[in-house]
Amino acid sequence: MKYRFFHRRFFDPKIIKFLSAGVLNTVFGYSVYAVLLFIKVPYLVALFVATVAGVVFNYFSFGRMVFHGHGGWFVFGKFVVAYALIYGANAVLLRTLTRDFLLSPYVGQLICIPLSILLSWVLMNYWVYKKD
Repeated sequence: MKYRFFHRRFFDPKIIKFLSAGVLNTVFGYSVYAVLLFIKVPYLVALFVATVAGVVFNYFSFGRMVFHGHGGWFVFGKFVVAYALIYGANAVLLRTLTRDFLLSPYVGQLICIPLSILLSWVLMNYWVYKKD
């Protein structure tokens, strides 16, 4: 009985699709961020540009692959607000890691990724693509 609960919770196709799309989105977003850092763009500006570039990319990957959503402008608006919140949390943590803990912006952002993933799952699953 416990095995079924574990299997059903952690091998839920929706979670597997979310993680698969998340890997693709993370590679895309971190690549944009790293390239911008490499050409000497300030790290919070690089994070903002990577987030904006990722919004459209992620909207289609999450919306179609994971949540099967075609919610139009309303859902896209919620998606943008969700990513603004994710950006805000990420920026605060990244700034703390780089200024207070003296980590490089590359390493700091790698540490921020798990928080962004968790926050993204909560916002996408329970707010943006919530089925009423």
